[in-house]
Amino acid sequence: MNNPKPSSMRDQMDGVFAAPAERVAVMTCDVEPDFGNRTGTCELLEDRKYLDALIDNCRSLGVPLSAFIVTAYLERELGFVAAVLDDGLDVHAHSHSHDIGSYRSQSAREIEESQRVFRRVFGRDATGYRAPQGVLVSGDPAALADNGFAFSASVFPSRRRGVFDFRDMPQVPWRWKSGVVELPFASTVPGRRMVTVSYLKLLGKLYWHRVLRCVDNLPPILIIDSHLHDFFEPRSFANLPMLFRLAYRRNRRNGFTLMAWLILRLRALGYRFVSVEELYQMVSNGSPQWVART
Repeated sequence: MNNPKPSSMRDQMDGVFAAPAERVAVMTCDVEPDFGNRTGTCELLEDRKYLDALIDNCRSLGVPLSAFIVTAYLERELGFVAAVLDDGLDVHAHSHSHDIGSYRSQSAREIEESQRVFRRVFGRDATGYRAPQGVLVSGDPAALADNGFAFSASVFPSRRRGVFDFRDMPQVPWRWKSGVVELPFASTVPGRRMVTVSYLKLLGKLYWHRVLRCVDNLPPILIIDSHLHDFFEPRSFANLPMLFRLAYRRNRRNGFTLMAWLILRLRALGYRFVSVEELYQMVSNGSPQWVART
């Protein structure tokens, strides 16, 4: 597999936005097949109760939830679609198929098809896009602009061995030369550790308690990723490769508890929770604290 080089996308950047005057956090969920399509099942999408439970949990904590949806499953009219429509969720596209085996070579087609389906289902263009596994490739910023996307929330300014290495990318939003705004995922300032519900479960509360003691360990903007399998365990768990089963067994019943702890801890550090759409509007409206550096 050809990994993106740390500098492979920097030459496509146009301007980095200045850090905001306030600290802002966003809770997002990738609405996708079970375990990122590693088991070939979509049990957690078939019944709306799973997404409903996550929406209700976030609402009880006073946190807006933003969802990035794999659009092929919108076409299948599974149960989760009713939850999305009934709750008026802040929704965006998360590729069309989430086929992690072919995405790198098919990303332009995935971007185009995801917008086409999103438009047909919701009657409008998706504002935002998220690439599977944080794998944004060289031609994607231009393809996103060509297909009407205003922002991407795809890049982890971090490293995942064998998948990507974007440790030299900014931890605050930037604009691609195509005009599309990038809203990067959350990562710690020292070490560039990804801040996601999956990593919260994997590394445990003791590790994150040390990291979250000091606000200087975090950037001013945190876009936190989650998946339905962080909170519920589909039957296909048994079909995962052993290494994935070992990873997902960590805190397997504690997803909601750990997410609530993270939200409360971030609020104590001064973060305000907004939707990803609101964050994009803060950037694109040219508020003084979001001045682009060219």
